[in-house]
Amino acid sequence: MESVEKRQPRYWINPNSRIRFTYFSIEWHLCDHQDLMQDHRPDNDYRKSYRTKNTCVIVLVIKDHSKTDILYSEEVDFNNLKLQKWLRENIKDQVVQRASLVLPQRMHELENKHQLFAQGVKVKPLRKGVLGQCTHTNYITLSPIIVIFPQELMDDVILHEMAHLKHHHHRKSFWKFLSELIGEDAKQQKLAQDIALSKYWGFYTFLMK
Repeated sequence: MESVEKRQPRYWINPNSRIRFTYFSIEWHLCDHQDLMQDHRPDNDYRKSYRTKNTCVIVLVIKDHSKTDILYSEEVDFNNLKLQKWLRENIKDQVVQRASLVLPQRMHELENKHQLFAQGVKVKPLRKGVLGQCTHTNYITLSPIIVIFPQELMDDVILHEMAHLKHHHHRKSFWKFLSELIGEDAKQQKLAQDIALSKYWGFYTFLMK
């Protein structure tokens, strides 16, 4: 019993889940079981099915990965741990795809606004708890998880890394420059950011693990 309980997910993904962020959302659609099992519509840019003898769940994604539609029937058992793992992995894949489109575009907008330019930007998972990095050669890496942050918090992470283009450290001059970029005291803002994120951090990291 104990080993089974340890495998329980921290969060359950089902039609009651409200997964809606600024740049990414999921919509659930209840369908007839036979219609799903016999579904022959043309493939989307991304389409996957989870099928057993009595279960069918279909994931459909539009071209820019901004919205994922999940089709299911009343017969689906969302307590099935294999289905839960499948759903989470598919959602994570779409968040990563969405981040690869949104984050470089948003960073370039902020670069133009502040006339502060990196040598390049890439989006890839970073080690636990790290949201961004800036190298001494001024290349910025952003974690895909920040695309599901509220807009202001996402921008804060990007601006933090952009401030490292001028100051490759966290000494006083860095915080002074970052305060100029964001228009408020950067250390106080980071404290407020950490408090705001703490409420949702468990769910964010669960989706992206």
